Amino acid sequence: MNNLNGLKILILFLLAFGLQVSVASWLSIFGISPDLVIIFVVTVSIKFGPAAGCFWGFMAGFTQDVYQPIEWLGANTIALTILGFVVGQLEEKLLTLNTPAKVGVLALGFFVTDMIYYGITGLSRDIITNLFLTKSVPECAYTLFIGSIVFYLDRGKKKRHA
Repeated sequence: MNNLNGLKILILFLLAFGLQVSVASWLSIFGISPDLVIIFVVTVSIKFGPAAGCFWGFMAGFTQDVYQPIEWLGANTIALTILGFVVGQLEEKLLTLNTPAKVGVLALGFFVTDMIYYGITGLSRDIITNLFLTKSVPECAYTLFIGSIVFYLDRGKKKRHA
């Protein structure tokens, strides 16, 4: 990845994180808001592969862990790093993903990230089930809607590898 691509990704990261902590709450519908950071990690992983996905997943997760006042420091870092690696591997192994396939990967990635996060935090099965049904499923639907728009707008751009 050249310096210009690195700078573009850094700007996109800052934009995604900035929008997540500021604008996403305004986009909230019944307390559910899209996860722009996961869209960012999936997009970078698809375009630049597993190494970039791991790096930016780590950066995004670490930034979320430091920013959010939670007891489980590191849970987002682990979940998003794994997401970046797995999505990058999928893109490498399957060669290219069309827009519907990218949305499917985003959905799977969203649920896997949430399950890893919930598993790391040590919540009981009842609480995880409740969070999954009341928080994860609606947030995933909203994230998929926003992600579909991002993937649609990005569909004409060529894939660049590191």
